[in-house]
Amino acid sequence: MPMNRTIDIQRHRRPRATRTKLGALALATAAIAGGVLTQTNQAEAATADVVVDSLAVSAAPNGQLKATAKVHSTRTIKPQALAVVVRSANGGHYDFPGATATTLGPKPTTYASGSRAFPAGTYTYYVAYELHDRWRSLSPVKSFTTGTGATTPPTGTPAPTGTPAPTGTPTSTATPTPTPTASTPSGTPTQTATPTPTPTSSTTSSAPPATAAAPVGIPGTWRPVFGDEFNGTGLDSSKWNANWFGCSGCVTKPPNSAEGSAYSPSQVTVGDGSLHLKLIQQPTTVGGKTYPNVSGLVTSNGKAQFTYGAFEARIYTPSSGTKMANWPSFWLDGQNWPTDGELDVLEGLGGSACYHFHSTAGGPGGCASGTYSGGWHTFGAEWKQGSVTYYYDGKQVGQITSGITSAPMYLILNNAINPSHSGTNVVPADMMVDYVRAWQH
Repeated sequence: MPMNRTIDIQRHRRPRATRTKLGALALATAAIAGGVLTQTNQAEAATADVVVDSLAVSAAPNGQLKATAKVHSTRTIKPQALAVVVRSANGGHYDFPGATATTLGPKPTTYASGSRAFPAGTYTYYVAYELHDRWRSLSPVKSFTTGTGATTPPTGTPAPTGTPAPTGTPTSTATPTPTPTASTPSGTPTQTATPTPTPTSSTTSSAPPATAAAPVGIPGTWRPVFGDEFNGTGLDSSKWNANWFGCSGCVTKPPNSAEGSAYSPSQVTVGDGSLHLKLIQQPTTVGGKTYPNVSGLVTSNGKAQFTYGAFEARIYTPSSGTKMANWPSFWLDGQNWPTDGELDVLEGLGGSACYHFHSTAGGPGGCASGTYSGGWHTFGAEWKQGSVTYYYDGKQVGQITSGITSAPMYLILNNAINPSHSGTNVVPADMMVDYVRAWQH
């Protein structure tokens, strides 16, 4: 999110999905060996209103798998999303892509997911749906096993972990709606410290390396240099600060003067395998200015910074209708803005998922086509000398080759809102982050 950030569009997230507890469900077993999938019997009935008539996993091209389900409801309902959720033996989240809004009624609806690869191991899977901002998990819960020669993941496919518990929000990989590119920057924040530019790849971090998973869709050989899976019960203070350039526990002003929220550590929590950045309506005065809302923000400033590399976060992007709400952001920034640069991996602008690179040369960027809202999506970028290439859900969506700086930058995630753009603003709103990872060559 910008210090220099484009201010003409709003960002926001919808309210955090309520978790339900999955009861004791019988497991069915599937085994994949040499590309052959076998499944055993199904389990008990699902919920009173929504019933899973059938659920299966089958082989897809390139060693991947896909899921198919038939679902009906005793009464007509319109879920915000229907998905097939997948969990590894250690609780990692590998949900099938393609969560989608639908209508369920007495006549069975057939749902077909997108395809994806899985590392060798055993996984459980089941159908889940979101209705009135609440996720419900359905029985049966089934399982499959992948092994050598069955579903070995292609290079660049990570093993996502740390998203909400099995009863939480499932993965979605829709595509986003185009919107205008960069806008006029404003509200340059006050910063301290001085950067040490370096033309070669470098990292400064006290944090332990991330998981060995490679960045999604970004080619090359990578070594992890930073990561947080948010699997604990509190924010890791060795990796993150919970406000914008303020003392520990302080409420601070936002990075951009166009924002309508102050930032407080009280709005930053870790639970259910996710980082939660919660935006609520609560007038808050900081530095003589009163903001109508207070929200959550984390930065790795002073804890970890990088020159070049691949950077990725898996983020829950709630919606305002079919658009991304508010002004959620995942970005990197240098100590001396804009001289050191600002790399916006994701900015929710005008309902779309957008990217930019700001420097003294300007702020070129663009917005991905399609809809990145109402589910989990992976947002990444590869920063190297002279260029930044952006990847959403493993697909290249843009590249910037002008004004690329080489000074170290730190990571920021924040759940912002622009009051002047009320069309897609939603309060309260919870921006959830499954993981943040960084790699270098």
